[in-house]
Amino acid sequence: MEKLPLLGLGEDITSIDVAVIDMNSEALGVSRLQLMENAGRSIAEEIAKRVDRGARIAILAGPGGNGGDGLAAARHLAFKGYVVDVMLLTRPEDIRSSEAQTMYKAIEFMDTTIELRIVRNPGTLNLQGYDVIVDALLGTGLRGAPRSPYAEAIEAINKSNGLKVAVDVPSGLNADTGEAPGPCVKADVTVTFHKPKPGLLRRPDIVGELVVASIGVPPEAEIYVGPGDVVYRLPRRSWRVHKGQAGRVLVIGGSEDYIGAPIISALAAQRSGVDLVYIAAPRKVIDAAARYPTLIPVELKDSPWLHPSHVERILEIAKRADAIVIGMGLGLKDEVQEAVHSLLVNIPENKPIVIDADALKMLRDKKELIRNNMVLTPHEAEFSTLFGVRPAPVEDLLSRAMTAAQQAQQYSNVTILLKGPIDVITDGKRIRFNKTGAPAMSTGGTGDALAGITAALLAKGVKPFDAACIAAYINGAAGALAYKEYGESMTALDLVEKIHVVINDPLGTAETALLYKRLPIKRIVS
Repeated sequence: MEKLPLLGLGEDITSIDVAVIDMNSEALGVSRLQLMENAGRSIAEEIAKRVDRGARIAILAGPGGNGGDGLAAARHLAFKGYVVDVMLLTRPEDIRSSEAQTMYKAIEFMDTTIELRIVRNPGTLNLQGYDVIVDALLGTGLRGAPRSPYAEAIEAINKSNGLKVAVDVPSGLNADTGEAPGPCVKADVTVTFHKPKPGLLRRPDIVGELVVASIGVPPEAEIYVGPGDVVYRLPRRSWRVHKGQAGRVLVIGGSEDYIGAPIISALAAQRSGVDLVYIAAPRKVIDAAARYPTLIPVELKDSPWLHPSHVERILEIAKRADAIVIGMGLGLKDEVQEAVHSLLVNIPENKPIVIDADALKMLRDKKELIRNNMVLTPHEAEFSTLFGVRPAPVEDLLSRAMTAAQQAQQYSNVTILLKGPIDVITDGKRIRFNKTGAPAMSTGGTGDALAGITAALLAKGVKPFDAACIAAYINGAAGALAYKEYGESMTALDLVEKIHVVINDPLGTAETALLYKRLPIKRIVS
């Protein structure tokens, strides 16, 4: 292998990753309040390493989570014997997060150890005489130049002579890009949490000494896909969107022997929030799909299965689609394989494709057709057929993942979603796992639903690796909800009817989503 893939989200994390990790931690039982408390303690500990007890400390706090971290730090610093003044640049009732509100209430009556001021006119701020200035104004979510009152507060911080300590990111700095289009705190020390952000690594002139502090995030919040991935990585429609702009999916599948598979895939794509779903299939499939009038039928005539004579028409429909899913129920006849190979050669390279079921088998001798904007969705037997290697047992999850990652690296860094009791998702550079699901998901059609969900996310503009991760989570969570209601009687269509529940409330459904998989896993040491 060229390079070992990263287990989790990466060596550094973006502002979106921060939000994802926070919510995934909450789903795993570590609340955002706990993370904020640990962040505050980390700031206090770093300050205590640099200035003596009794020093004067000013903490400038904004209305968001960054301000909440600063408020938590104030309490810890007061306990350590420092003279602490908190300057809140918002009305207490305008503090945005419940966690920051809790931190505010915790210091509101600490009137003998903390002086609390509500700053109404930041232009009058005078920070001279303080030994330390803590910048807890604006966090990783900042986009663009800071506006009043934060612009004036930043100017005051920069004019001060004290040690300037930034909480997570210097206010005014874009944590992802390193850009500072307006006023920006020039810190002496930046205490960032969990992992560095890319923008911090690019701007040592603004960041100063960079300290990365642990705040108790469980590694599984990154390693496993969670509700945060659904909330923060899945695009939502705006009011200005027109029909088709939220995504068009083309489903290619089915034969006279396998009628339901492409229909399940198409319905799952539709429930995942795209505007239009085309289903290109032989007549028996199209007749069965007629009960779902929101699907757009593309009948493949004059053959009970996919045929080379259908390729030209399918390619015309493919021009309208934003993503394509192919394979469910096609069968393995010679003419079907010829048609699939012709389609994969002629579909434009910029068009993302999900390869599932029978189409995976057809790639065994045509692996040169694999490209990096594809998502391959094999179960263990299909993986072995396609690549000629068998993954490790599910208990040895890391070895299993490395086998998949090696194949992904070898073939254009394609995204592989290796289905199993715990799904493995890799593009050869990164690895993540999905643990949602339920025992009855061995029922036929659940993999077809997964392929449809994945195609829908690709059609909405989600990158292949993220699309595969989120689709695996949604599919498993929907299956768990269906299993909770129907038990052993659940079907793939029951799963499809729970997709919207997961998308609409990922965190609220997380407990059920993760309820059924308590598998013995060989310990991973990262």
